[in-house]
Parts: sequence; C-alpha cells; structure tokens
Amino acid sequence: MAKQSINIGSVPNDGTGSTLRDAGDLINDNFNEIYTAIGDGTTLTSGTFLTTTNSESVTNKTFDTTNIFPTITIGDDTSTNFTLSLGGSFEIVGGSGINTAIDNNRIVLSTDGSIVTESSSDILTNKTINDNANTLTINSANSTITIDGTEATLSNIANSSLDTIQNSKLANSYITIGDDTSTNFNVDLGGSFEIVGGSGINTAIENNRIVLSTDGSIVTETSSDVLTNKTINGPDNTLTNIANASLANSTITLGSDTLNLGDTTTTITGLSLDGTGTIDLTGSGSKARFNFAGFGSLPTAATYEGMFAYDTTGQRPYVADAGGWVRILDENSSVSAHADVNITGVADGYILQWSSAQARFNTVPLPNSPVTVSDDTSTSASLTSLGLVGGSGISTALDPGNNTVTITNTGPSAGFAIAMSVAL
Repeated sequence: MAKQSINIGSVPNDGTGSTLRDAGDLINDNFNEIYTAIGDGTTLTSGTFLTTTNSESVTNKTFDTTNIFPTITIGDDTSTNFTLSLGGSFEIVGGSGINTAIDNNRIVLSTDGSIVTESSSDILTNKTINDNANTLTINSANSTITIDGTEATLSNIANSSLDTIQNSKLANSYITIGDDTSTNFNVDLGGSFEIVGGSGINTAIENNRIVLSTDGSIVTETSSDVLTNKTINGPDNTLTNIANASLANSTITLGSDTLNLGDTTTTITGLSLDGTGTIDLTGSGSKARFNFAGFGSLPTAATYEGMFAYDTTGQRPYVADAGGWVRILDENSSVSAHADVNITGVADGYILQWSSAQARFNTVPLPNSPVTVSDDTSTSASLTSLGLVGGSGISTALDPGNNTVTITNTGPSAGFAIAMSVAL
C-alpha cells in the first residue's frame, strides 16, 4: 500500500480537508502497515533494522540463495573453472617436478631437478625430439650421436651428410600405398613396387613419371561406343529416345484408366479424390451424386460444412452445418417442419394464427365455428349461424357491409330503434 496522506485543506477551517474520522482511518492504515512490515501487526520487533546505506553487524541470521555474495572464479588451461565463495578454501598442489610452498602471503612455485629448463644442462633419456621447429646443433666435426647404443659419426657438418643409418633406427622406415578399396601395403625405404595395368589400362615409365593410358575397350566421356549388357545407374545420366516397349513399366493407372507414357487424356474413369484439396470446375452440365442410404450414413457435418446430401431412405435433403445436418424443406414437407409453426391440437376447420408473444403460428378454430347462444330462459344451443327475426311490432334490417343488424319498434310505442353490430 502507498502512504496515505490527510487532506488538511487550503486554509484552516475551510471545510475542504479530510474529516476527523477519515483522517484517523488514514493514520490507522499507515500505522498498521508499518507494524505489520517491521513487527507482528501489534508490537514492533526489537533490535536495529538493516537499511541499504547503514553498516551493521548481523548475528544469527540465515541468508537464502536469493542473496548475492562476492565470489571468485578460478580456472586452468583446459577452461575448467570452479567458483570459490567467501570463507571457502582451495589448494594449489604440486605435480610432477613442481613444488609449492606458502611464504607469508605468497604461494611459491618451484621446480625440482627432474625438469629441463632453457638454461639447465641435462642428460635426456627415452626422449623423442619432433617437429621441424627443433634444431639440433653439432658444434664439432668429430661429434657423435648415439642411437640405441650405436654411435653414428657425423662428418662434413656443413653438408649434413649422414651415412649408413639402418631402417630399423628410423621412426618411419616405409611408405604406405593404398587403393580405392582401402587395401594398403607398406614399402620399406629402399624397396620397390610395381604399378601394373589391368583390363583396358596400360602403364609406362616416362622419365620420373608413371603414365596411365586406356586402350579402345574402355568407354570415355567423349568416345562413341556401342554398349552391350550394361546397367546405367545414377541420377546424372541422361537417356533419350527410349521406346515404351523397352521399359519395364511403360504405363500408369489412374482410377480405371491405364495410360501409356506420353499419352494425354481429359477424362479419368473410376477415380476417387481424397484429402484437403479443392475442386474448381467452371464448365456447365456438371453432375455429381450426393445420395446416402439413411440419415445415419451421412458423414460428419462439421468436417464437410456446406455439403449437400440426400437421404434416399427418408427421402429428405440436407445441408451440412458446423453444428450438424440441417434439413432442407421441399414441396413434400409439412408446414409443421417450420420452427415457427405449432400445430398442436389441430383439427378440421382450424387455421394458423400468429402470436407475437410466442413468435410463432398456432392453430385456432375458424371464426364460423359453432358458438353457443342462450336466451332468458337459460335455453342454449351451439350454432354455426344466427338469424334475428322480427316479431309483433318489431322489424329487423341487416347491413352486411357494416356487419350490423338494426332492430326497429314498429308497434304502438314506435319511435326507437336498436342497432347491433355482429362480427362472427
């Protein structure tokens, strides 16, 4: 919660500031938040609180992994690293020919006599000197090198002449020659080997070269040859003008039609299409059947939304909607198939009457259906028509245009008439 301030108004007692109750409520909210943050909600926690700027001594506290402390990372020449936390320890241990020692606040590394240094004088045993970057300097024409206990005399140092060194004294005393099948053999220095021609291949020595040549039995890229009993593989080979009769498979079958390679067709018989593609036909006179034997055999409507289907068992047409199959009303459909028509209780002589309250048509009797008429003696009858007949001193007149009957007194008390409107 952000700190809440009391509105003290613009000037004393101007009536625009917070009420005493509202001001007290703001003060309580502020103190409750402080007492909850640094206490138990009622009493403040004793002791000194840490801030981001004060320097304090912390005792008996546990810091979880969300706290960040300074560490140092130590690594070796192989990029293997480890992290050392404050208060931790690690050792620097000497290895072969290396000694370590602590000298006050220093770690002293030193070598023993087993390590050859740039300025030390040492006798090397069982060592191999490799790499052309190493230089072996002989300072005297009479100097000797001992190899496996046998002294080899170096003479004419300027010309670097070495005589009579046995193959067995060399690190590499042979060369290895291999073929395309990874079959290898070694030829000792001073030995010999032959390159022999095979079928269609001739060999010849020309000065310091071995010349390989082909005879007329080998097909080259530019030669014109007749091939017999040969199999040509590989996607980069191009064959032209091959007759269908020479192919193992020279036809393709689409539906019920078999087509030779190279043929064209505009009609395919007995072909079924499946998948998520579309059909786009603009020609007139197209025909396609969508009949199914029974409503239960219709496909899933949501999959074929917009599809027309005809139930040959129930003899009813439908259109597919995402929510299911919707029946299409035709000339043989009953008026009751409409959702806004209710024919409950229909009988002979009933008609449909619109109900705006129910938003549908309901069945009601015709206006000329029988009505019940009674007289002063409680005699009643159900009539489909009613006639008013004058009596002594009474005459009646019917006005069909206005649906009225006029009853006139023609007797001794003549002078009044009764007009009555009748609507049936």
